[in-house]
Amino acid sequence: MSRAGKALVIGAAVAVLGGAGTVYAYAGGWVLTDNTAKLTARVARMPRGVEPSVAKQSGQAVVSWSSQEITPGVRMDRYVVTAHSVSDPPRPDVAHAMAAAGGTTETITFPTAEVAGGEWRWTVTPRYREWTGEESTLSRRLVFPAAPVARAAASTTAPIAESTPLPTTSATATATTSPSNEPSNEPSNEPSSGTTESDVTTPPAAEPSPVTPAPATSVSTVPAPPQS
Repeated sequence: MSRAGKALVIGAAVAVLGGAGTVYAYAGGWVLTDNTAKLTARVARMPRGVEPSVAKQSGQAVVSWSSQEITPGVRMDRYVVTAHSVSDPPRPDVAHAMAAAGGTTETITFPTAEVAGGEWRWTVTPRYREWTGEESTLSRRLVFPAAPVARAAASTTAPIAESTPLPTTSATATATTSPSNEPSNEPSNEPSSGTTESDVTTPPAAEPSPVTPAPATSVSTVPAPPQS
């Protein structure tokens, strides 16, 4: 059948259906009769993110913003919060994807390890299922000092005491009693300098005194002469 013939057959079929006064349209199980029906569809648009407010707290960055809805009563289910470095030189951006808490305000905290020693500004991007909204404008800038350097842990090992060498014992037993050639502060009985041992005269030892015997007393037995 030629192309023109096919067109005539299709046109005749449409005319018959139109004359019957009923047209059936199948779309997801719906059946439309010849009565006029009005179908209204609303297209939802993803909003742009809300500029967040930021604050420093104990060396951390606390970022908060008002929750958003895609349509009245339908809140966003996720957000992507990004910290943009404005340091010189700039550092890599830090992004966190988080599930929505469901309240009127959303909050997220960036720890000290991520923001220390840098200057940052934040943005919020709303997300709902597979849809992503436009990123918000930048927040105000926050400057964080560098993290303190951790000090080395003090050693718990007790110090080793230096050993004191013991005095060396002389091979001669009389070393402690022999005269020393070193000067001494104690008075010495030795002769003054310049006097040799040979110049000193040792006094002779005293000899014992002879014992004189007492005169013996004898008893006379001679009678005394008579007196006149």
